Amino acid sequence: MSPKITVETVATQLVAGLDFATTTATLPADMAAAIDDLRARTADAHLATTGPIIAVYAEEMRPNLPWACEVCVPVAEAFVEHPTLRSHELPGGVVATATHAGSYTDLKATYSAIFDWFAEHGHTYAGAPREIYLNSPADVAEDQLLTRIEFPVVLASF
Repeated sequence: MSPKITVETVATQLVAGLDFATTTATLPADMAAAIDDLRARTADAHLATTGPIIAVYAEEMRPNLPWACEVCVPVAEAFVEHPTLRSHELPGGVVATATHAGSYTDLKATYSAIFDWFAEHGHTYAGAPREIYLNSPADVAEDQLLTRIEFPVVLASF
C-alpha cells in the first residue's frame, strides 16, 4: 500500500544539531551512533528537548562517496557555545510529507512514492529532506516504527 502524501505547513523549530558524515553502506550504523551521541550530549548539556529526533539530509546521497548529515532535536532554548552541538533554527514552510510505518530498512519504498508524487504533480524540491523519528526501536517493535518524512516543496502552479 502506498503511503498517503500530504502538503502541510510546518513551523520553524529551534534545535540542537550534531553533524556527521556517512555513506550508503554505513548509514544505518552511522545514524544510530549519531543519535546516541546526540542524546548523550544534549543530556550532558542539560538541554530541555521538546520533540522527537530529526535527521536532515543536507547533501545528496552519493553511492560511493561520503555526504554530510545532521541529527537534531527540538530544544526549549538556544545555547551559545558547545564543543560539538550547534544551536540553530530548522526552517519551517511548506512540505510534502508521508509517514512510513515499519522498519527503517524499508524507508526506500516511501521515498520512492514521494519522488513519484513530485514527478506526477510537477512540484519542485525546495530544501533538504528530513526524517522525524516519531518513536524508537528501544520503545516499539521494528514493524511499529513510525518515521515522518518531510520534503520542503514549491508547489507547481498550473
